[in-house]
Amino acid sequence: MSDSGVFAFELGDDLATRCGNTLTGVFVPGSRIALSAYRHVTHSSRDEPTENAGQVPVLIYMAQESTLFDEPVLRSVLAEANATFATLQQLGSRATRAEYVNISRAYRSIVRSCLEKLEQAKKSPEVQTDEARLQRLCDAIVVFYAAECLWHLFEILYIQSNQLVVPQLLDWARFHSPHAEDRATDLLLMGEEASESDDYWSIVKSLIMLGEIDVTRAVLSQNRKAGQTSFKAAEQILKSMPVYQEGYALQKFHSQWEFWHVDTERKIQSGLFATEPELEQLIRLVAGDSEQWDAGIKESQDFYEYLPGYLLFTKPTCKPFELKIAAAKWLNRWCLLRPEREQCSMNRMVSQLMDHDLRLFIYDAQKLNDTHWFSTHLIDLIHHCGQLKSYFDQNNIDLPALRHSMIYEYGSYLMTSHNMWQLGIDYLDCCKQEGQAAIELLLPRITLRSERQATKLINLARQRGLISVEREICKVLSKRSYDNERYGNALEWAIRSKDVLLVTAVADFILKHYSKTGCMLCPDTIANVGGRMFASPRLVFLSKYFEFYEFYRTRDFLSASELLVNLLESKITPDYFWPSLLIDSMPLLESKDPKIFAKETVAILHHIETDLVPIIERDVSKYGKHHTETVFKDYRVENVDEIMNLMRLACARNLARALIIENTLPVV
Repeated sequence: MSDSGVFAFELGDDLATRCGNTLTGVFVPGSRIALSAYRHVTHSSRDEPTENAGQVPVLIYMAQESTLFDEPVLRSVLAEANATFATLQQLGSRATRAEYVNISRAYRSIVRSCLEKLEQAKKSPEVQTDEARLQRLCDAIVVFYAAECLWHLFEILYIQSNQLVVPQLLDWARFHSPHAEDRATDLLLMGEEASESDDYWSIVKSLIMLGEIDVTRAVLSQNRKAGQTSFKAAEQILKSMPVYQEGYALQKFHSQWEFWHVDTERKIQSGLFATEPELEQLIRLVAGDSEQWDAGIKESQDFYEYLPGYLLFTKPTCKPFELKIAAAKWLNRWCLLRPEREQCSMNRMVSQLMDHDLRLFIYDAQKLNDTHWFSTHLIDLIHHCGQLKSYFDQNNIDLPALRHSMIYEYGSYLMTSHNMWQLGIDYLDCCKQEGQAAIELLLPRITLRSERQATKLINLARQRGLISVEREICKVLSKRSYDNERYGNALEWAIRSKDVLLVTAVADFILKHYSKTGCMLCPDTIANVGGRMFASPRLVFLSKYFEFYEFYRTRDFLSASELLVNLLESKITPDYFWPSLLIDSMPLLESKDPKIFAKETVAILHHIETDLVPIIERDVSKYGKHHTETVFKDYRVENVDEIMNLMRLACARNLARALIIENTLPVV
């Protein structure tokens, strides 16, 4: 993994080119930057329009950083890591060391699974023909390979906290340097013919330097010369090499290992392997010969590749605090022998872990191109397991604050993604008040692709008591439904938003549409408003008018008349609807069998004179002879003045009939 440089990009904007290739930018929600042309003004220049002002359009470019997780195959990493993260939060700080090790291994298992998927995806025909995507997958493999390698080493040194680290380091080195073992498998399949292979001895030496003793013995046993004395002696040396087992007396093991080491040196000095120079070099590696190991170092790609193997043959009981010194010496040795190799970030971070320099390690970990996936989850695990608390205290590092900051940034990043916002909420929930505030800001900005998704967002907001977010989402859905001419949905979402102005606007549209066309929109929705009508006075009027409309349609004229009079008396009738409301009363007034009594008829006349006439007079004074165009005309009458004349006449007739009937004594 090499250090990444600074990437440059070019817009090619004509206006920016004329202004000296300068740009200005503003951060906008969603981790984006809005870029546009800009002319710098100094104390010696005048701030005035240029000669190109108004001639060239000003274009705004939305720049957004591309990340590895834009690749669909990588999104499973985020989802699986989120589940492991949630499990760790449930465990808290009271879990056992074994449980923390299991959590660490779960994270590494996720990364390894991801690497397998990436390797498979890279070999697919559609990726092979797409150079840009192939490069993205290759970059992702490099990043996640580094993440797994570093996490594995961190787990060995700081989470497992074994007294002896060499056996675990050997497993770590073998896993991350599999080429020698893969090639050894090929040699084993070749049988005796393998010894004739050109790279036979280089592979065997690599196996020894990786500490693969059993595999080396298997390869040597198939050599054509395996029956010779020198090969038998080599087999005996490798077979009898002491290997420390957990619980074994350390002093006794040292005695056995020293005896074995001295015996091996004696056999080399006696010339037992003189007839087989390559085999002798192999045994000298086992004996820790500096010259042979220097030759091996020159063939290594990374400084840490053969370090565990070297410790196996020179200091098999190396403890964590001794590893710091051994790794520093080995790195210096590697740099002297490989001066042409620059110290890449991977080598540097491995060295920092072995040197117990976690401050620098965490700093460099945040530079990985993984949107802080690695550093966020690792720091969270460090915080929970608590084994490094003393280190951070001594170095004046506020670990809880660092964890909080990393989780907050990572969660905020996920919340700005269209595909991963649900995962981001789980992380921000861990950030208490700041996380709650971030959710409140970011949740309404999520692009709503369907009402199902919107319902999910509303439920999430409701669970967290974010009433303002819930209402904001409802408002967006109401306006979207209105634009799509789904007026029933628009009214329903407006009511749920509890926004008086929005509810009033939708209700106004329905009433105006009815007054123009005589067609009542979304009757089912209005019929089921019920007690929610009190969200807005206009909605109350709409609901009650619809009730009148239904009575009239079912020919329940007495109930309709009573409700109509109540509407007239309610003082909530909008100005534009007075003509329609009064016209609705006309058939009831013209009925031969009076449906409206004298008192109510007088009330209707009163409303004509006190409500409708002032509206007309106001419009006349403001618009002159065109005043009728400003009052919403009912589809049933062409002119407002005509409404006035007809209504007065109908009221007079009904009043006469009602007075006669009401004042006539019944025949006994």
